[in-house]
Amino acid sequence: MNFTKRQSAAAFTFIELLVVVSVICLLVCVLGAGTAVNRTSSNGFQCLNNLRQLLAGWKMYADDNARRVVYNLDGTGAGKSQGSESWVAGWFDFTANNTDNTNINYLIRHDLTPNGAYLGPYVKSASIFKCPADKSTVSIAGGRIPRVRSVSLNNFIGANSRSWTTGSRYPLYRNLDQIRSPATLFVFLDERADSINDGLFWTDPDTQYQMIDFPMSQHDSAGAFSFVDGHAEIHRWSDPRTMPPLQQGQLLFLNVNLPGDVDVTWLQQHASQVPSAN
Repeated sequence: MNFTKRQSAAAFTFIELLVVVSVICLLVCVLGAGTAVNRTSSNGFQCLNNLRQLLAGWKMYADDNARRVVYNLDGTGAGKSQGSESWVAGWFDFTANNTDNTNINYLIRHDLTPNGAYLGPYVKSASIFKCPADKSTVSIAGGRIPRVRSVSLNNFIGANSRSWTTGSRYPLYRNLDQIRSPATLFVFLDERADSINDGLFWTDPDTQYQMIDFPMSQHDSAGAFSFVDGHAEIHRWSDPRTMPPLQQGQLLFLNVNLPGDVDVTWLQQHASQVPSAN
């Protein structure tokens, strides 16, 4: 019996081995991509659910206050003192030991934050103020602590809100009954970790293509929004300038003009409820 010949017939050739390795590598890539897509989808689903819960609390607050919408103020002192009331308190940045970044009382404890945290009695949970795709942290007492908020509120909506441009052509909404088309006006959105600071998200429809604050794009080049009518959606961005690389721990340069960026136009239209930004 020729054992050498039988052993040779049972073994892989070099070409066959390459084919097997290639197939395995392809399967690993496909499975890895599928896992990444599922993770993105899961984050997006949770984010939309968070924004819907916040929107429900926002509406309940208005219903309890003669249809007047909650305070929405900009600035480092927003929500921290009488005369500076805002729906949330605190100023976010990456400065070490700035506990505004991690203070959930500024989000939900209106009893402890009487000039902020106005939606706390309605929503209860601090976790819904942050998208799971936001991995930003800040140094507190030498350790890295997750920041607690990624959500901001449209600057055109608020009991004490204001427009970016003095004398804007576009109205502010201080009462639910002023809103003409609730399906096209966004209330909450997730803001980029390197853009977010106070609880107000700026747009400037008076200046074409002007991007003041930047929306999040961590949902596979898309961001999440909730609208006055109660629906929430993931909106995909198309211009790479809307989605500059995220540098953890570094602030983005804000208030820039991006000529031709259709994403800016979309934001302006859905923030100010006008058919055209200019």
